[in-house]
Amino acid sequence: MTGLINIVMGGPSAEHEVSLNSGLEVLENIDKSKHRLRAVVITQDKQFYFHDINARLPELKDLMRPGASGRFQGPYTADAAHKVWEGCSVAFLALHGSFGEDGVFQGYLDTLGIPYTGSGVFASALAMNKIASKLIYEQKGISVPPYSIYGKDYPGITANSIAEKHGFPCFIKCPQSGSSRLMGRAGSHEELQSLISELSVHSDELLVETAIDGIEFSCAVIERSDGSIEALPPIEIRPKSQFFDYTAKYTDGASEEIVPAPRSEEIIESIKRNSLAAHKALGCKGISRTDMILKDGIMYVLETNTLPGMTRNSLLPKAFYASGGTYAELLDELIDSALARRSTITA
Repeated sequence: MTGLINIVMGGPSAEHEVSLNSGLEVLENIDKSKHRLRAVVITQDKQFYFHDINARLPELKDLMRPGASGRFQGPYTADAAHKVWEGCSVAFLALHGSFGEDGVFQGYLDTLGIPYTGSGVFASALAMNKIASKLIYEQKGISVPPYSIYGKDYPGITANSIAEKHGFPCFIKCPQSGSSRLMGRAGSHEELQSLISELSVHSDELLVETAIDGIEFSCAVIERSDGSIEALPPIEIRPKSQFFDYTAKYTDGASEEIVPAPRSEEIIESIKRNSLAAHKALGCKGISRTDMILKDGIMYVLETNTLPGMTRNSLLPKAFYASGGTYAELLDELIDSALARRSTITA
C-alpha cells in the first residue's frame, strides 16, 4: 500500500467545477486496495476542507458545498491546514486553472515537503502563461500560430493593427486561462473590440492568434516511474461548434474525439514529436497534454496543459485507454512517478 493519497480539487479559478468533477472521477476509479484516500476540497475563497474516504464516496453536491455536507472537516486556511496534510504520502492534483495549475499550489506543497503529481513550480507557471510558453516554443523551433500581444506595454498593437495582421476570424485569449474559458473568437472588427473590452478586465495582457483552419489534435506525454517519458496515442478532435470551446470539451456529444487519430504514420509521429518537444521545452514532469493544429504540412502547437482534465469526457484518460491501460493504472502511474521524483530529490 502506497500510503495516504490526498486528492486535491476545487480552487478559486473559473475551472472550479471542472476540477471537482476531475477529483470525483479520480476518487471513483483509484485502486482503493492500494491506497488510503483523503478528499481535499479547496473552496473558491481558498478555504480547505478534507474527508477521509470510507466505504461511501462523497457525491458532487458534497464537494460543491463541503461545509454544509456534514462529511468534511474544516474550514482551514492554507497556513493552518496542518491537519489536512497530516500523514500524506502524495498529493494527487485534480486542480485546474489559476492557483492550482500555475505553480502557486505547487510552491505551497514544496514548502510542506509533500510530493505531488504533475510539474513543479517553474514549468507549471510557464505552461500556464500562453504568452511565455509561446516564446519558449519559438526558441526551441516549435511552430506556433502568428500572434500579437495586446496591452498597455504594447501601445503599437491596436484593434486596427490586429485586424490587419490576423484578419478574421482570430482568437483573443487571457494568457492564464484554461478549459477555453476567458477567451473568444472574433469574426468581425466589432466582435474584436467587444472581446478586448470584456477580457481586459481579467488580464493586463491579451494574446491574439490567427485562426488556423486545420485539423486539431491533442497528445499526452506521460512520465514513468523510471524517469522515461513517452507520448500516448494522439487524439483527433472534430468539434461540432466553431472551435473546441468549453462546451465542446465537457459536453457529451459536443465534439468527436477519435483515438488513435486516423492519420498516416508520418502525421502520428509528427504529433508525438511535437508533444514531446513541448513537454521538454517547458520542463514538464509527470504528465502533460499538448494541443496542436495541422495545416499545409505545418504542425502548429497551441498550448500545453500540465494538469490535464480527468473527467469522463477528458482527453487524457481516453488516450491512456487507447494505449491499453485502465483509468486506475493511469492514476497509479502518476502517483508512482511523483514518488519516484521525490525519492530522487531527497536522495
